[in-house]
Amino acid sequence: MTISTKRPKARVKIFFQHLLGWLIYALYEEAIVSFSKIDISTFFAFVINAIVFYNTWLILRAISRRIRNLFLLIPVLFIVSTAIIAVIALLKLEIDSLVYHTPVMVLATPARISNLIMRTIYFGGMGAAFGFARELIQREREVAQHGIEKAQMLEQQQKLEKQALQAELNVIKSQINPHFVFNTLGFLYAETYKKLPEVGQSIITLSNIMRYALTKNEDGYSNLESELAYIKDFIKIHESRSKAFFMKIDIESNIIPYKVVSLVLITLIENMFKHGIFNQNTKEATLNIAVEDGKLHFYSLNYKNNNSVNKVQSNGIGLNYIRERLTDEYGREGYELLVNETHNSYECKLTMPLKVS
Repeated sequence: MTISTKRPKARVKIFFQHLLGWLIYALYEEAIVSFSKIDISTFFAFVINAIVFYNTWLILRAISRRIRNLFLLIPVLFIVSTAIIAVIALLKLEIDSLVYHTPVMVLATPARISNLIMRTIYFGGMGAAFGFARELIQREREVAQHGIEKAQMLEQQQKLEKQALQAELNVIKSQINPHFVFNTLGFLYAETYKKLPEVGQSIITLSNIMRYALTKNEDGYSNLESELAYIKDFIKIHESRSKAFFMKIDIESNIIPYKVVSLVLITLIENMFKHGIFNQNTKEATLNIAVEDGKLHFYSLNYKNNNSVNKVQSNGIGLNYIRERLTDEYGREGYELLVNETHNSYECKLTMPLKVS
């Protein structure tokens, strides 16, 4: 839209610049007429000269683009140029004849014809030079713009290469660091389990959560049983952190080997703990996950703690990702996701198909 609004303004500006130039030229020649008493031209002659100026290059360029053979092009250009000069000279004589009420044969003196031919060549040559220079400048601008775009593409390519290298380094780090973390967690478990069994069990649960979070799913699906086990461990960790934990949980245990879209259920659970209250018996949270006829039914209800300063950080993909991911997989009508959020509560219902392993 920005380009389309600027171009008309630029064309109008150029038009008035050219018009001003022709007015100055006309005043210049009229001044010569008034001082030298020589009749150089009329108003109509100026109009014809302007037409010759702007169209000579267009005609010559059109011919040169159609005829590529140089030996044929030169005589054709000569013939066309001669024809243009003859037509313009005759047209000016006809106009002078009408203006001065004088026969053409009387006006067509050798000096007058010579003058008309020279001025036609003058304006035609100036117009051709102007058109050639303008096209040359335009080509140079296009080349410069192409160079700028190429430089920007190279810069973008270098940036992407750096990002790819950084991603590769991050992958290498992710392959190294987890081994250290799991070994450390294993050591802590062995040291604490006999003395503090509950702490030891929390360490193992945390290890399972981290191990599952680092598991790669190339097809974008996760084993439903593993997903539900992760959710149970996730809830267990938060339950162990609280002195009071009130949450009604009903997660189906007898699961036929199904696969579920990765990160969908986990994100919904994280949203619960990110904003929810779980330490008040009057505000008990609810979580139901069931499988029926090849479909997963998810329901959650939790009360919100808007003043909490110790919220669990989610992975940030959010409900927008869930909707986009499920829409890509099942289409807009292939699943149902309903969210009812108020100032005090958050309720979510999800029904989606499962994939057989």
